[in-house]
Amino acid sequence: MTTPLVKLKLPNAETDPQLQRVDTLHQRLKLEQARAQELLARLKGEEYQASRVPAPPKAQDWVRGTKQLDMKFDQYRERAKRLEKRSGGKRTMDIGIPELKAEEREIRDLEARVSGLEGRVRGFEGLPPDKDMALMEVEEMRQELEALAKRRDAMFEGLADSDK
Repeated sequence: MTTPLVKLKLPNAETDPQLQRVDTLHQRLKLEQARAQELLARLKGEEYQASRVPAPPKAQDWVRGTKQLDMKFDQYRERAKRLEKRSGGKRTMDIGIPELKAEEREIRDLEARVSGLEGRVRGFEGLPPDKDMALMEVEEMRQELEALAKRRDAMFEGLADSDK
């Protein structure tokens, strides 16, 4: 009979220190819980409430700028997708510096051509859109020019005659 009693005492002796450790841990957890609840109560207090004062203008500008950048980013992403679709799925990032320089030359040539055409178009400003009316107005201007040239020549002859 002593053997079974000793056998029972041995496991009990091993579990007693473990139970003491668990009790100690349980007490510490209770203390931590109390501290956490106290901190939570303080944080919910008026001292830590968000102020009712509106954000400074600079912060509002930052928020507005962030929203604008987000919209621009989405627009650029959509643009890139459209360009990729238009190029037949080829990546446009494969373009190198020589290709860009060639494109730039083409653009400059086109700009020069456009400015030349704009100069020619400016010569027709003020004319009516109807071709026949425009031709009549051009003819009237030509006659007026001839009349002014004759008047100039007559005045010049008059100056030459008065010098004699």
